[in-house]
Amino acid sequence: MRSALLTVSALALAVLAGGCSGSGGSAPGADPPSPFAYDATAPLRYLDRGVVNHDFPIEIHDVSFSSGGRRIDGLLAVPPGKGPFPAVLYLHGSGGDRAQMIVPASWMAARGVVALTITMPETPSVGGESARQQLTADRQAVVTTIVAARRAVDALRALDEVKPDRIGFVGFSAGARMGAILSGVEPRIRAFDLLSGGSPPVQEYARQAPAELRPAVLRELGAVDPLRWVAHARRGTILLQDGRHDEVVPRASLQALATAAGRAAEVRWYDQGHSPESTAWLDQLRWLSGKLGVDGPVVEGARSGP
Repeated sequence: MRSALLTVSALALAVLAGGCSGSGGSAPGADPPSPFAYDATAPLRYLDRGVVNHDFPIEIHDVSFSSGGRRIDGLLAVPPGKGPFPAVLYLHGSGGDRAQMIVPASWMAARGVVALTITMPETPSVGGESARQQLTADRQAVVTTIVAARRAVDALRALDEVKPDRIGFVGFSAGARMGAILSGVEPRIRAFDLLSGGSPPVQEYARQAPAELRPAVLRELGAVDPLRWVAHARRGTILLQDGRHDEVVPRASLQALATAAGRAAEVRWYDQGHSPESTAWLDQLRWLSGKLGVDGPVVEGARSGP
């Protein structure tokens, strides 16, 4: 059983990283009930610890809020003026935190947008659980992250500086995978820009697992399968930005997410690796500005792009 645990844990944890190759659709069968429901009436306990930067026209605030009994840390980039402004939520890649996306967030803020980056909740470590218990834990890790992102939307909508009906999303790598799920379950987000986001079909994980664990893999990972949920996204609400030379996410996984998104997504390919380069970032800024109706002047003294 120890070898089975290690095998399935590696496969399940790869769901967050997108490191398994594959092609085709998501797990067969009807869509399960959404596991991403949460109590929207629970207190946010939003906390602003103050401005952490100085001598720059975009203020960066150290903030946090409550989600499922956890504190979710964030950085909030606020342009000068009373607003209200459109807003964008940012999710980082594997191994990152709220600081990873603060530079592109500040570019968006310089265009007149409130931008919130958050640190995604940590995924569970592999301990002494059985393989089935670990699969359940990994499914719950995805649910916890998606609920935290939805609570971040609650936090943004509660701010006087934010226009509650003009909220966008930017996710990179693992954050893009979470964004693919969000696009199918969070209607309050108007547009989703997903950078270097891919997802293999759940069957790929199941085929590599011991036979007796395959039903559990399909059940647990299928419930949080990005390919399943992105298929519910509204038409024209997603921009997928992928590198032709991505050395982290296999081309088949990038293609699988694009295929699953269908008419919801526009796909743009770049001559780059996994990390977005200047052209991709500029496209992201222009596309999302268009979707959110951002047309004001750039904040004087602030960079609005790479």
